[in-house]
Amino acid sequence: MNAMYSALGVLNVDHFAVITSDLNAALTDYLSIPGARLLRGPGDDLSQGIYYAFVDLNGMGVIKILSSADDSSPIKGIFSQVGNAYHCFAVQDLTAAKQIAIQKFGAKEIVASQASFAFDGREIVMLSHPVHGLFELLEAYPKGFNSIVHDSNMVMQKPSSAIRDKLLSIYKNVVSETNCPFEQLSMAECEEWDSFKHLLFIMEVEKEFEVSVSASDLPALDSLEKIDTYLTSK
Repeated sequence: MNAMYSALGVLNVDHFAVITSDLNAALTDYLSIPGARLLRGPGDDLSQGIYYAFVDLNGMGVIKILSSADDSSPIKGIFSQVGNAYHCFAVQDLTAAKQIAIQKFGAKEIVASQASFAFDGREIVMLSHPVHGLFELLEAYPKGFNSIVHDSNMVMQKPSSAIRDKLLSIYKNVVSETNCPFEQLSMAECEEWDSFKHLLFIMEVEKEFEVSVSASDLPALDSLEKIDTYLTSK
């Protein structure tokens, strides 16, 4: 029998989630962890009746903290039945993954699949499994994005043109105005792109794309082409 997560086409753990009765208090506690940083929120997704915030735990994973916005929120009942922590898995095909989980592995749909404001319109569904308990499935990327295959592993890839446009805009704002083609912009070819501006540039990239670039990766990201490839792989 196939392992469940493999059969569902799980690409990665998108985040861990905790349900709390006090979003601000929980957020304060998580942000007290050394190196933790707020990625998104606090905000609300009233279509699901929740308040939320995302915190990066210094490379150890992303925590989504959520609390109910009103008495109609589905998480109020979930909290009392199954506890307050669960995993969210990114999948290539949410509809197919949900059907396999229910029909083949005995999972139950707890909250119906729907587009989520907190995930820029990507669909998400909450399920419960007799062994794994509560878990969520999330569309890895919005519908319409192309998928590619590397080493027999299915990976979703963002359109590079959108990333390149943003990178070029950041470069012009932080490093220097230029008419050079994207492919020619590198630290080796551009005298104005020094080590100080490189650090400022990467910091702006982290903010724009909501990623964390480790210090060990900084030296290798010395051209827009390489940064584009790095972001596409995220």
